[in-house]
Amino acid sequence: MVPASDSEPSPVARRRMRFVAAGLLLLAFGLMLSSAIRKSATVDEQSHLFRGVAYLKSGATHFLLGHPLLGGSLSAIPLLTEPELQLPIATPAWEAGDWSVAGDAFLWQINEEPLRIVLLGRLPVIWLTLLLGALVFRWGREWAGPIAGLLALVLVVLDPNVLAHGRFITGDLPLVLFFLLALYGFWRWARCFLQHPSRGLGILKERPALYLLLSGLGLGLAGATKFNAALLLPILAVWAGILAWRQRSMAPLLAVVVVGAAGWITIWAIYGFALWRGFLPGGAFWDDLLWQSTYVGDQHGVYLLGQTSASGWLSYFPIAFGLKTPVITLALLGLALYFFVKRPSGYLGLFLLLPAVVYFAGSMMVALNIGYRYLLPMLPLLFLLVAIVLAKSFGQKYRPRAWLAATIGLYVLLAILAWPDYVPYYNVLAGRDSWTILSDSNVDWGQDLVALGTWQQGNETPLKLSYFGTAHPSEYGLAVESLPTWSPGPEQSDPAKQTFYPPDPAPGNYAISVTNLHGVVLGTERDIFAWFRDREPLARVGGSIFIYRVLRHGESVDVVFSGLTPADLEADQHGQFGTNDVRVRWIDAATSAIWPKDGGWLTVTDSQSTGSEELAEFWPDDVVADGAGQTLYRLPRPPEVDWGSEPVDFDEQLTFLGRKDLSESGEMLSLLTAWRVR
Repeated sequence: MVPASDSEPSPVARRRMRFVAAGLLLLAFGLMLSSAIRKSATVDEQSHLFRGVAYLKSGATHFLLGHPLLGGSLSAIPLLTEPELQLPIATPAWEAGDWSVAGDAFLWQINEEPLRIVLLGRLPVIWLTLLLGALVFRWGREWAGPIAGLLALVLVVLDPNVLAHGRFITGDLPLVLFFLLALYGFWRWARCFLQHPSRGLGILKERPALYLLLSGLGLGLAGATKFNAALLLPILAVWAGILAWRQRSMAPLLAVVVVGAAGWITIWAIYGFALWRGFLPGGAFWDDLLWQSTYVGDQHGVYLLGQTSASGWLSYFPIAFGLKTPVITLALLGLALYFFVKRPSGYLGLFLLLPAVVYFAGSMMVALNIGYRYLLPMLPLLFLLVAIVLAKSFGQKYRPRAWLAATIGLYVLLAILAWPDYVPYYNVLAGRDSWTILSDSNVDWGQDLVALGTWQQGNETPLKLSYFGTAHPSEYGLAVESLPTWSPGPEQSDPAKQTFYPPDPAPGNYAISVTNLHGVVLGTERDIFAWFRDREPLARVGGSIFIYRVLRHGESVDVVFSGLTPADLEADQHGQFGTNDVRVRWIDAATSAIWPKDGGWLTVTDSQSTGSEELAEFWPDDVVADGAGQTLYRLPRPPEVDWGSEPVDFDEQLTFLGRKDLSESGEMLSLLTAWRVR
């Protein structure tokens, strides 16, 4: 049997229990909302939100993001109250279905107050996370009484990983809610069936059958949110098969068919009852699925313990779970498993432990190892298992109110101490260098521009920034010089005029995202920031952006580049400067020349001409080094030239020295002009 509860609490106890549960939910709401205000838009949020708004306002389904569209659409609902909100319909990116470019235009370019828009989009996810807590509380209370309900609730809503992703515009937490709703609905039906197995198929016609529709609704909502909801199908099938075999009845098998049908109708309704290619129900759901299957099949760089891989590791999620789950949770889980093995409960294992194991095993089979967040759907199942087993095992003789109060107190303290930096949370087993263990949404998802802006204002210092994200740093009050970063990163400098030299960085303050330190998203430039990895940062901002101070060695020099950047320069040529304080100027050597006031250096590629015939008399002859398609010259002080006219000064910054007429052809006159710039 699956019990309703071990004992019915008194009315006073029920009120007290609900008061404590409401307090925990209110605390979780405050922690998520207050920390959401202090976090910049993460990598995926602009795309999810844009796609949701595009669907709700225009019915657009051609932005294939790799996920079904429900998650973003739920976050977009508050924005429907914004009458001035615009979509980039007239842009080429809209026509092409380029959600990255169109999402950037929507959030950061054509609409005002982008930070307010992001916060509005986060509110529905926060509310859904609170509903998840309420559902866990209800299920635990129904199964094993109020102690189990409250313990399961605190384990869920004060878990740092749930708090981290329960405030961002993604499908992660909505999926967890809908995933659990599907399982809860079927469990409620199964409880009725197990209490009256003799009714057989007749139970499908009675009121408990409504729970099958609830389960189907959860299945459909989950399937319209993220595709890993597909793991619900084998879980429900195994449940039905075991129940059918044990009770010698076809009712569970037919019940799971009802759930599947209700789930598919739900998905179809969310996609507007559209037909894919004119005949298949589901419309653009199938386009999303095909896009995702191609994406998962491609190779992706993933990171673990200082190594990168295109195929992932079987050990990835076990390591992530062991190091990002609070130690107290691991201890309670171990204790619960001990009691479970000592006094096994078949249906407890069937309805909670088995789904968690199936989901965990399924996650390990996927090479897309990019975050603990992919394990979130199994957490409520494990937390319910812990709560129910401990509530049953401890009983009254261990003063349950006392140990429950102590447990709640520990989790409240944990959640407050980790606030607001829940994304980079690791437990104490990870050690101080936990940032070297995992990457991406485990530690640095682009969430700390707010904290970086606060740091820069407090220190009043320029920053060189390499940031893993899609939010615009300038919107958070940052004034930075852009360093190399991943290709979707906004506000980048011209790559042809990038001054960063990886083996010996110039003096200054560097702010580098942990994910970019790992280099996993930087492609062939994975080690471009290797110089910083073994150095202690000056500050760690929000746990995801490290700030380094690089000091000058040697005297400053002026170097003129034509056709290449400092990063392209051979090490022996850069070594000629004798310093890391290289002040860079750019020219096209075929049409122009620059002479630093006190002399300096010139480096050109073989494909660049060192001056036209008219410029030849001004070019240096002192070749210091050549090879690898590069030539390094030493520049003398500027040559003294009589330009045949008096200099003309412009605001004491620019002086026109004179000109030479080079050639005249029809209406075209070629000139050589000379200027002094201060």
